[in-house]
Amino acid sequence: MAKKTNCNKNGIDYFRLHRKINGKYEDFYGSSKSEAEDKYYKRKQEAEIGIIQAKDITIKVLLHKWLFSSKIHTIKNTTLEKYECDFRNHIKPFSFADIPIKKISSIVIQDYYNMLFKNGRSTQKITAVHKLLHVFFIFCESEGYIAKNPCSKGLVNIPQNKDVDVDIIIEKKKVPFNYFRDDEVPILREEFKGNKYEKVVDFALGTGMREGEIVGLKWIHLNFEKKEIYVKNNTTRAATFNDEGEKTGYETKDGTPKTESSIDIIPMSDFIYDLLMSIPRTSEYVFTANGHQIDKKDLEKVWRKTLLALSKKLEEKNIKFEYRKFHDLRHTFAVLLLLKGTDIYTIMKLLRHKKISSTEIYLAVLPESKDTSVNKLNYLFQN
Repeated sequence: MAKKTNCNKNGIDYFRLHRKINGKYEDFYGSSKSEAEDKYYKRKQEAEIGIIQAKDITIKVLLHKWLFSSKIHTIKNTTLEKYECDFRNHIKPFSFADIPIKKISSIVIQDYYNMLFKNGRSTQKITAVHKLLHVFFIFCESEGYIAKNPCSKGLVNIPQNKDVDVDIIIEKKKVPFNYFRDDEVPILREEFKGNKYEKVVDFALGTGMREGEIVGLKWIHLNFEKKEIYVKNNTTRAATFNDEGEKTGYETKDGTPKTESSIDIIPMSDFIYDLLMSIPRTSEYVFTANGHQIDKKDLEKVWRKTLLALSKKLEEKNIKFEYRKFHDLRHTFAVLLLLKGTDIYTIMKLLRHKKISSTEIYLAVLPESKDTSVNKLNYLFQN
């Protein structure tokens, strides 16, 4: 029986496979499909263990390989998506990416950061790129590609504007986040009455939980006897990639909460207890749409559509109602507790922040407390 071939080269019939190795397509020839596949898999294995990592392997090649052969198994999908985005948009397009690893030094990194800044990349974005490169070069150092991590502390500086816009900074210090005022909450809740996400919005307002934590909440995480909610799950929606690092779509996935401090027990208020008791158990998840776990993308789509429609409706009545994100319900929870006299430490515990400094941003809504505090020293200046 004749062997199947699909091409002719120099008068000889071969079976050719066209496959990608380290981001580049290569051809593999064999007298049969099986032989061509053997050559491809051998080449792929060599690439994975570093045999083809030539003396002049570049950042572009090795960083991509590191991301999708090593880090893909140790980091969350959302982190992988962020790293891939930073690599694709802020590293790969520049000549810096074509420099051999062995020629990288801190001054080369500094020149690259300076170039990014000159080309309009923000200090925040360059910091994100630096974080990625720092972790990558830890790997390079441990594997012997370089003698020392060029991104180690103190070796490079993140460029930033020397002259700051003081007006912008003052404005940010006033209230560095968005929230719904207590007179806006009834308007918001009224707009969501009858909406499929009505109870989701109320639950977010009454618990301060994050969107992913709410979407991932399961009945087994609730203790009605003790009126407790166990925050153990966080649902994310992130890009998926194949073995070559090509984006294949998006995936909704259950995982652990944002940080270790986010895994905690929060109490149910009477309102939240009644709300949860009113929900039929049609799924392992508390909040569902048509009996299935809520799609985060759909929740965000409905939220945006509803808020924009509400803003437009109120604008026609000369009432200002700014658009805010779903996450701002968490800020609203914190602010309204603060305004009702709850101490900042208790709010920190309810929000499950790791540091009190993360919670102190809410003090910006209490400018009058600063006025009261500074006046406490008036007694020092009495004659």
